[in-house]
Amino acid sequence: MNFRFANFEIDLARQEMRRTGAIVHVEPQVFDLLVHLIRNRDRIVSKDELFEAIWQGRIVSEATLSSRISAARRALGDSGNDQTFIRTLHKRGFRFVGDVECDSSAPAANAIETRIALEDPVHETAKLLPAPASLPTSDEPSAAALSFDDVGRDSDQEYLAHGLAAAVASRPVVADRVSDAADDFPMLHADPGAAPAAQTKAAASNGRRITRNLLVTGGAVALVSLTALAAWWLLLSPSTPYVKDPAAVASEVASSEDRLNAWTPSIVVLPFANLSGDPKRDYLADGITDSLISDLAHALPGVPIVSRDTAFTYKGRGADAREIGRELEVRYLLEGSVVIDDERVRVNTRLVETKEASQLWAERFDAELKSILQVQDEIVSRVSRAIGLQVVDIEARRSWRERPDSAELIDLVMRGKAVLNLPSSPATMIEARGLFEQALKVEPASVDGLAGVATTLVFEFLNGYYETGGDERLGRAERLLNRALAIEPRHLMTLKANAALRRAQGRFDDAIDMAKTVIMENPGEPWTYKEIGLSTLYLGKPEQALEWFAKADRIGPRDPGRWTWLDGRGHALVLLGRDEEAIRALVNALDANPKNISPHAFLAAAYALLGRSEEARAALAAYLERRPGSRVSTFRMQSPVPLALTSTAYRQLFARVHEGLRKSGMPE
Repeated sequence: MNFRFANFEIDLARQEMRRTGAIVHVEPQVFDLLVHLIRNRDRIVSKDELFEAIWQGRIVSEATLSSRISAARRALGDSGNDQTFIRTLHKRGFRFVGDVECDSSAPAANAIETRIALEDPVHETAKLLPAPASLPTSDEPSAAALSFDDVGRDSDQEYLAHGLAAAVASRPVVADRVSDAADDFPMLHADPGAAPAAQTKAAASNGRRITRNLLVTGGAVALVSLTALAAWWLLLSPSTPYVKDPAAVASEVASSEDRLNAWTPSIVVLPFANLSGDPKRDYLADGITDSLISDLAHALPGVPIVSRDTAFTYKGRGADAREIGRELEVRYLLEGSVVIDDERVRVNTRLVETKEASQLWAERFDAELKSILQVQDEIVSRVSRAIGLQVVDIEARRSWRERPDSAELIDLVMRGKAVLNLPSSPATMIEARGLFEQALKVEPASVDGLAGVATTLVFEFLNGYYETGGDERLGRAERLLNRALAIEPRHLMTLKANAALRRAQGRFDDAIDMAKTVIMENPGEPWTYKEIGLSTLYLGKPEQALEWFAKADRIGPRDPGRWTWLDGRGHALVLLGRDEEAIRALVNALDANPKNISPHAFLAAAYALLGRSEEARAALAAYLERRPGSRVSTFRMQSPVPLALTSTAYRQLFARVHEGLRKSGMPE
């Protein structure tokens, strides 16, 4: 079957889209998404349905779906503002609204489409998202309930037709990818009452959903019966039997390689091996694997993670990375081992690129064996954070190397995130903001783009990079974050930036609540523990702040953002009068990010309070070289948080820093 609309034609047999006869390159997932929307153009297609139809059980975020919708629109010359072909219906889904002509001369099997039919489909004109209201200022973190579409049942005759289509014209697919752990990701369940996905592993990608519903009570026996019925029907039918076009067959054979070569980074976490010699301890290795699959989905929004059920089919098999890459259509493979002795747990991990089976990264993680759950949480947090950073960096470098002139949304976002992960400086903030602003030109509703620009503005203020324009930066950041949260209330990058914004505004309790929301979504994010530590510090509780900084350091001992919590630790220790410890923390902060200016001033104060006047003068000179004209009376009056907005308890403790700066020689 071919679809024609405007000056476009989609050829299903050849898996091609043409515009006025010329082939338009679209990635496989984008092509599949577009075809699904066109075939179901008489109704609204929910996000849940698209997750199931396109990703077939893989855990992916809404950001991934948004990027594919954007790519489909770009291929059609459409946009999120115009919505000439693909219309967004807020909180409900998408609908293809172009006038489509179908060429039915193709074999009938191509015309049989399996789908989930929504009850009472509504046809309406989409409206652009209105400007969102300001963020709530209550003590409770903002949250939004996910809405789900009801899923209806097809008639008995439609079940027969769909089953026949699956039996006759099914395409090979990877083993069942729907995870038991998907209960944590409700967007994966189009029908809360659907039967377990484990009932079948051989249905076609389009027939999977209907086959699953059909086999609620019949199980595998019904599938075998259905296949036999299909064969009988074909023999008795007066119609000419369908023979698939060789071009379509070739296209399907190549599709796996195409998907591997596509830009989308995807990961499978193989079951970690238990090397302790005691099979009874498999539970720890399996638990680490389970948690990693879930946490990586949060650490890498937009990156498909293969589900637990599929990953565990490889337990103990020792399959080659290239073979796994082809079978699961993934770019990366994460594997590891767990060794337990009387007092410690050691986890070895490695990240492998499946195309060449080349090792990209490896690391060892050790933890004291106190509580099994505590050890598991700590190891998983550290591994997921490390892998998240590695994949972003690798994909950004791949993008620059293979697509240096790319204006694809995913390229721009990955590059922007990679720059944000570098030690902060005015130059990195400008570079990252430029990339995120380009992303917004490609897709004005990109939540990653909105959050990315806001993040750079907030941290330019918090790091004191500019003496003026602070209010304007924070105001623009707040507007961008309000818009991003209205689109995707649980977007982690947005929540993180919002926590930092609230700290900059002196709303410390709100900042802590927002940061805790991030921890609930992704406990392996050390930056968030640091953020709670800083807000706790400004509330005048340096002892509690030190505990949060220590938590951040346990999760991210090699994190590129480590300088931020080391800086905070040094700050808190000076307030507490623990100057020797403060000096060690501040020196380490400078080692982690030599471009950070703040530690020099606190070092000057700590050295002076210890009577080490020569070192104090040297530290002060280093600070004044980059902040000439600084005085005790104006030190940190505006940034990172306006001193007037901090608690009385903090300002009383901060008097000790002023005393140290005077002794070091800073002008009054």
